[in-house]
Amino acid sequence: QLAYGHEQVATQGVADRVDLRLQDYREEQGRYDRIVSIEMLEAMAMGRPVVASRQAYEGIDAEPGRDLIVADGSQAEADAVIALLSDPDRAEAIGAAARARVEARYAWDARLAPLDAMLEHI
Repeated sequence: QLAYGHEQVATQGVADRVDLRLQDYREEQGRYDRIVSIEMLEAMAMGRPVVASRQAYEGIDAEPGRDLIVADGSQAEADAVIALLSDPDRAEAIGAAARARVEARYAWDARLAPLDAMLEHI
């Protein structure tokens, strides 16, 4: 993923303004509003239904109930997983919606579009 990211940054001509790193987030010293789970986005991109806590979901641009299930606490999360296992059609629909959302919001083209627009004015 990092190699692909570097390739895309170079292709877009923004390598002098983008810093991609492979590092443990616990080693990062900066201050951020939120950290996004790459694993959650990867599962969604694979069309898998995702059950997440409200805190884990907070940084993801998705619609609860459509793109993923938000459940707080161990029991609620377990209940949500059991519900999805009991209803394969709903699980498939959530997985498909999740994949579509990731493609629309997190694909390279979608993420770099605002940057392209800013660079046109420089």
